[in-house]
Amino acid sequence: MIADTKNHAQVDKMKRLLPIAVAAFLAHTAAAETVTYHCKMTKQDAHGWIAPEYAFRIDPAASSAMAATSYQDWAKAKFKDRGAKGYRIIWNLDQKMVAGGNVRVRYQANLKTTDNTVAVRMAFVQGNFANKPFGVGTCSTVK
Repeated sequence: MIADTKNHAQVDKMKRLLPIAVAAFLAHTAAAETVTYHCKMTKQDAHGWIAPEYAFRIDPAASSAMAATSYQDWAKAKFKDRGAKGYRIIWNLDQKMVAGGNVRVRYQANLKTTDNTVAVRMAFVQGNFANKPFGVGTCSTVK
């Protein structure tokens, strides 16, 4: 009879702790959703439009992303989960041209999480320029 009472007390204690453990697990899971990738470009155009390094903060659960380059601070980006093809991140920046003036450009990064590679393409938003700089690189997650 004493053993039976002891088992009930343990079961009651577990029933009280279970919601706390589940809440802690879910909070940790939610906090762990954002992943930061640091990417170093291994091949890039010779004109300087593709930066030597990129960083991406991705939260697939919230469908949100941020992008940064070795030239620019963090910028809000559009995010698309492409399933087995990885993630697509698109962001716009205002860049200064060497000849003077500013130009608005759109960057698109296709990040393949299966092999940690990235392909970055840039296009001029205004104007129909044939020049569409492109680069590829490798990424690692930042903890």
